[in-house]
Amino acid sequence: MTVAAEKFSKKFDEAAAHPKYRGAYDKDDASGKGMTLVEAKFKDTKIYLLVDRVEDRIYSAKFFAYGGKVSVVIGETLCTMIKGLTLDEACSLKGGDIEVYLRDEPEISAVPESKQKAFANVEELLKVVHEVYPTAKAVAEVSASIDKNDVKALSSSELSMAEQAWMGLSKEDQITQINMVLDDKVRPALMSDGGNVQVLDVIDGEKVMIQYQGACGSCGSSLGATLSFMEQALRKEIYNELIVVPNM
Repeated sequence: MTVAAEKFSKKFDEAAAHPKYRGAYDKDDASGKGMTLVEAKFKDTKIYLLVDRVEDRIYSAKFFAYGGKVSVVIGETLCTMIKGLTLDEACSLKGGDIEVYLRDEPEISAVPESKQKAFANVEELLKVVHEVYPTAKAVAEVSASIDKNDVKALSSSELSMAEQAWMGLSKEDQITQINMVLDDKVRPALMSDGGNVQVLDVIDGEKVMIQYQGACGSCGSSLGATLSFMEQALRKEIYNELIVVPNM
């Protein structure tokens, strides 16, 4: 006796196969458009919003989902639905609204009953968005009010301070900082292809020794595009002189 295959709606399958909003925004993306950057995470999903500070309206949204295809589709659909809404309108959405949006027919559920509980994460994720937005908006407004000449002087002094702060960290803390950036910027893409990366050591605060895991170990891009992307992310987020060296 065989178990019947779990059936999903066509809308669900399309969103799972071709997610358009998977990715992330950073502070440069937000400041370049005069927006507030809002980052919120709950369980296996993290969402990035660019929000207009005047109207509190969502200009754009992206997400990363670390779980299976249900998480990916929920993140994709949520980003689709909240674009153009105000923060309050977006945060009033329920998991059921996402599920109904994905239905092909009004009376037929978009996912099997065993997957329904995943939609409850939507409300918890939006609670986090609602909680962090006021602080994120205040920071964006203060940053926008700084004169451009002051920004140049500030950037120069902050770079030196950032270098000193990085070099002053213990090796354990340096590895922790590196792992945080990798978790946010690099590992989601690697894990989606069956791979991962482990930080083995940090030498003299500049050389990051790594070990590829899973599919990454046999992937040709591990010494090319993937390595370059990882190094660029760490240089941008932590310290501009970092060099990533894979353990072969």
